[in-house]
Amino acid sequence: MRSSSIVALIAILAFGAGCQAFHETFSESWEERWIYSTGEKYTGRFAVETALEGSDNTALKVTEKAQHYGMSALLPTPLDPGAGKTVLQYELKLGDGLECGGAYMKFITADDSFRPAGLAEDTPYTIMFGPDVCGATNKVHLIIRHKSPKTNKIEEKHLTAPPMVPSESNVTHVYTAILDSATNTFSMLIDGEEKKSGSLFDHFDPSFNPPKEIDDPEDTKPEDWVDEAKIPDPDAVKPDDWDEDAPAMIPDEEATMPEGWLESEPKEIEDPEATKPEDWDDEEDGDWEPPMVPNPKCADAPGCGPWERPNKPNPEFKGKWVPPMIDNPDYKGVWAPRKIENPDFYNDTTPLKHIGKIGGVAIEIWTMDKDYYFDNIVITDSVEKAEKIREEYWKPKYDVEKAAFDAKAKEDEEKRTKEIKETEGAKDTFLGKVESSFISVVDKIFESSLISPYAQQAPLSNIYDFLIEKPMVAIAGLSGLVALLLTTMLMPAGKAETAEKEQVGQSKKKDATPAKDKKEEIEEEEEEEEEEEKEDASPTRRSRRARRD
Repeated sequence: MRSSSIVALIAILAFGAGCQAFHETFSESWEERWIYSTGEKYTGRFAVETALEGSDNTALKVTEKAQHYGMSALLPTPLDPGAGKTVLQYELKLGDGLECGGAYMKFITADDSFRPAGLAEDTPYTIMFGPDVCGATNKVHLIIRHKSPKTNKIEEKHLTAPPMVPSESNVTHVYTAILDSATNTFSMLIDGEEKKSGSLFDHFDPSFNPPKEIDDPEDTKPEDWVDEAKIPDPDAVKPDDWDEDAPAMIPDEEATMPEGWLESEPKEIEDPEATKPEDWDDEEDGDWEPPMVPNPKCADAPGCGPWERPNKPNPEFKGKWVPPMIDNPDYKGVWAPRKIENPDFYNDTTPLKHIGKIGGVAIEIWTMDKDYYFDNIVITDSVEKAEKIREEYWKPKYDVEKAAFDAKAKEDEEKRTKEIKETEGAKDTFLGKVESSFISVVDKIFESSLISPYAQQAPLSNIYDFLIEKPMVAIAGLSGLVALLLTTMLMPAGKAETAEKEQVGQSKKKDATPAKDKKEEIEEEEEEEEEEEKEDASPTRRSRRARRD
């Protein structure tokens, strides 16, 4: 670790001897090298602070969330990726994880006209590298801007299936990208461990070399082309024993009423402690009835009131009959336009010679997070020098931070284990067993290979805490959702049809009323409305209503 800015400066000079390099340690003179963009949207301001408690190690800190940050520094001498090996490396420590934001670097294309103060979102870069997380996106970018040797068009080449961002908070990780123009290969390292490597021609999209043939844009599918591989069998008929009206669920005839069921006890009773309000007027307000409360006798019983048989799946249920599918005799296959020669085809055997020299490095990001730190930015042509930087600057603080992280994780696990043991007595009950099984399932899901890489990042970490701390609430919510879905799916269609028929019948009865009776009904309704208006107009009635309201 660094003991002073003087020692750091000596290290930088020594590092630069014998190889082309840039190494930023954010020492006291960092503001002389790094310039903020004057663009209006770049309102975010960094701070250089101690990233590791108890040390003088300083790093560049993102201070506020919901801000655009834009700052860059020029290299003393541009680095040419087409002349050998190119190594890009930097450290990143996420204080509270990365929920939605970028933490990548843009390695700016060398251009005599570029000024750091003019940095913008569309400033040309040679390589973009580093973490980017938001929603379903979780990746360590490696994007290379390549110029077509035939058309001079520049196109971004994205690494396919990039590695994910490490999930530990408050732990410094180091990201390394290595490009080799001699072999046309790349490798990406996280914490010195290779996570992705291979040929430039096999792992980037779009490919560095375009296809020789492309779809003819003027070719169209014939109108009589048949795309359907399968069709309903026109000769199939519904079997005579197929009952479409059979219900999905039927009463379970083998079920018996649970022992202790209180058939004679209602589920609710009148509240014995309720009393009629003093201002209640039976003439005006109607007969007073006490509110209903749960029957206390039912609390310890399996149930109260009339017992009904539960339903079970009907083994005779078949649902609506549909004819089976058969091969379509007219099927011609999946249509595709014919191929033609690609007018923009080229075969670039040295793609890194056409991506431009690296003339600077920029942090041009938008983030909804804060309190993460950048440090030890390295741009060099020496793999060995970059490795030496990792071991000397990154490894010591990583060991300290990872040990603290693991200790905290162990402490949290022991705390949760203790809480589970304290409630072990409740596990012998039915609800206790359900709760224990639910927690076990949740643990297995979050420990799975699909979920575990994200488990310690929000919002998954928050969801996990909720499910573990309040399992019965989660079970109740899931049960309600399942019940709603089953009710919707299994409700017999006949009920809806019966209700519709009853409504139509009522309408028909009304329509059949003699004209004379209808006229008399209308007159009676008008008289009743007049009487009500007179009553509403009386002061006594208004006072009573006001008091009741």
